[in-house]
Amino acid sequence: MIAAKAAISTAGHNVSNTNTEGFSRQRVHTEAIAGRESTGARGMIGRGTNIGSVDRLNDLYLEKQIRNAKRDVSNSEEKEMALRQLEDTFNESNGEGLNSLLSRFFNEFRKLGNQADSEAVRQSVREATSAVVNDFRRIRKEVSNIRDHIDARIEGHVQELNGLANELKDLNTRVRTITLSGGQPNDLLDNRDLVLKKMGTYAELNMYQDSDGNYVVDVVGMGPLVAGSQVEKFETYRSKANENGKPEGSLDIKSSASANAYVTHLIKGGRLGALVNARDETLSMIVKRVDEMAYAISKSVNDVHRVGVTRDGFTGINFFRDLDGPDRAAEFIDLSDDVKKDANKIAAGLEADAPADNRVAVTIAGLQ
Repeated sequence: MIAAKAAISTAGHNVSNTNTEGFSRQRVHTEAIAGRESTGARGMIGRGTNIGSVDRLNDLYLEKQIRNAKRDVSNSEEKEMALRQLEDTFNESNGEGLNSLLSRFFNEFRKLGNQADSEAVRQSVREATSAVVNDFRRIRKEVSNIRDHIDARIEGHVQELNGLANELKDLNTRVRTITLSGGQPNDLLDNRDLVLKKMGTYAELNMYQDSDGNYVVDVVGMGPLVAGSQVEKFETYRSKANENGKPEGSLDIKSSASANAYVTHLIKGGRLGALVNARDETLSMIVKRVDEMAYAISKSVNDVHRVGVTRDGFTGINFFRDLDGPDRAAEFIDLSDDVKKDANKIAAGLEADAPADNRVAVTIAGLQ
């Protein structure tokens, strides 16, 4: 009756935890009690059953597969988040993005080529240029905001990973204590497996049990994070700019386990790996290309415009403000002060007193 009651209690425990995350079904294992000889008879009289153990039905191989799958899914989710924000920044899907504004900019110069002496068309050119300038600046600012958002997520994920590492250390200690006393900490083992799954979503980790049954967690390419009752700690800090496009003040990760404090580039896979990759490679590449585009447009247009003659007879006038180079060009691109103040400072031709001369306007339109 005692064994049957234990089996019923275990079944009830299984049913009540059907929707509990990480719970493994349990089963009572019973063993027959050795019989005793009956008086005056050739035989053994059975004495009932003992509860041998309450086993946890769990597959270590499947647990590992699930951890790896969760890591890959988490990595894709973080990448998708960053790329979706980046896609929204460019607004190309609704026809209001930079591509559309640049087309309008060059089309206005084509109109100027058809009406080389028109002040109204020059004002239209200036308005179209202002729209392009504002969009370059908007893109640069919004990409910077995405970078800040990624930094905030990295900081949050580092704190969460530290919390899980401490939780795993405590579970290692509790599981070992109960196991040494002869108990079976099934629910604690479930909790530990759940913590391991959650930890695995943040980075590419190696997880294995040592000779004492404690779980050891290593960050691939870096070193141990949890080893029995020992736990290392990640911290975040602001670092300097580098030649790969990482701006000043970017958030970096350091570890108490590494002699080299800077370990951001060592973290691969999972949520942290995806965020670091999106920030330091994808976003940096996008910013670099946008800056190069802004610089190329301003320099190419200026090179043509300076040799032209304005409507009021001046030459050597820049259309855009002079930029020193591609660095942060999308942030600093602007109309020159001359063109801002007077649309007639926009050159359409190469000769003075030649209202029909449109060679500058046509050449600039051809830059597209």
